Amino acid sequence: MKYFLPLDVSLASAYLKATMSFKDPPTLQQLAGRSLLKDEALTISALPNLPVQLFPPLFKDAFTSRQRKILSLMVAAWPFPLLPMGALSGIDHLETLKTVLDGLDLLMSQKDRPRYVSLR
Repeated sequence: MKYFLPLDVSLASAYLKATMSFKDPPTLQQLAGRSLLKDEALTISALPNLPVQLFPPLFKDAFTSRQRKILSLMVAAWPFPLLPMGALSGIDHLETLKTVLDGLDLLMSQKDRPRYVSLR
């Protein structure tokens, strides 16, 4: 004797299989970063107080979404001695790369640069 599942159960099972096969949902940190980047003025005002661990993922998201003003100011406020642009070299954004260089110019023109700033 064969048993048949009701249609709604089999559809739910197919839906669960499909959704479970996709990548994990974004973390709270990723969602906060995306939300912050949606408001340029808020992002710029938050940069001086931004936790250091948020800089790399926020920088990458700003780079891939081509938010040039935020990128330029993030480079100027970069808290690490190394800015790993090689990790982003596969992304074809010539204008965005120029923006990063503008941020480096801004950093070099600052008179009160933090002592630890010597980007490589």
